[in-house]
Amino acid sequence: MKVLSATDGSVDAELAAWFLAHLPHHDKLELDVLAVVYLPDMHGSLETQSWVVQNAESERAQAQKTLDKIVQMYQGANVTIKTHVVEGHAGKSIVAHAKQSGSDLIVLGAQGHSALSRILLGSVSDFVATHAHCSVMVVRDTGLREQDHRQLRICIGYDDSPPSRGAIMELRIFGWGKNTIIDMVNMVAFPVVGLDDIPLQLDIPQILSSTEEMVRDAAEELRSLTPHFSAHVRQCSHVGLGLADFAQERKSDLVVVGDTGRGMLERFFLGSVSRNVLRNAACSVWIVRQPRA
Repeated sequence: MKVLSATDGSVDAELAAWFLAHLPHHDKLELDVLAVVYLPDMHGSLETQSWVVQNAESERAQAQKTLDKIVQMYQGANVTIKTHVVEGHAGKSIVAHAKQSGSDLIVLGAQGHSALSRILLGSVSDFVATHAHCSVMVVRDTGLREQDHRQLRICIGYDDSPPSRGAIMELRIFGWGKNTIIDMVNMVAFPVVGLDDIPLQLDIPQILSSTEEMVRDAAEELRSLTPHFSAHVRQCSHVGLGLADFAQERKSDLVVVGDTGRGMLERFFLGSVSRNVLRNAACSVWIVRQPRA
């Protein structure tokens, strides 16, 4: 698996690198650690241009120190690492590098975890999650680093679609084991309407029964990953918000969802489920998508 870890030297970015470094994996990871340096256009007096050049050199040196610090996190791990310092727009540079290098997964920080920042998601995280050709993991602080010995709690949203099945396949790449708790949930969304106004014929018990059977079948693929596994079916009015609420209820550290993107337009309007989970979940979010052109 080829992974791109993007950093800007912030606390959030360092946490994202730490989170990735502590995910158990069976096979060797090919890891690119990328720092993006933004350089303003050099206009104005010679003194101004000289200052910009000196500042750029300082920024590059600081970026390299940040990369070296992240590399140290992987000492002794089954990983091959390359570091890169590039110049430009952070989001565009991350997406372009991931595409050029053939990355399977991009990992980056969420730029804050307050309620307001979840509504107004950091522009870099939002841009990368929307435009990347591959899977994206946006990391938020759930206290896991300060409680290093506690179990990792994962929630996977499942609906039997190809993206959901792809999410299960990607989840199986890692060796979770007994230190991981996995909850798989199917959110059954029923329309919120006045039934007197719209004559809907919904056999809700039958729908829930069929969904439970589907979840049980899918659950067999994940039970081997950890002895701490459970499957759930929940009713909700909106799948994305329901997943975010369920993850908070279960105190999840990571939510895994398959992306429903279908083409160029979806890159500008990230699928509503993925986007709502990304913006409303209090924990890290892993949007799984098959690499696309």
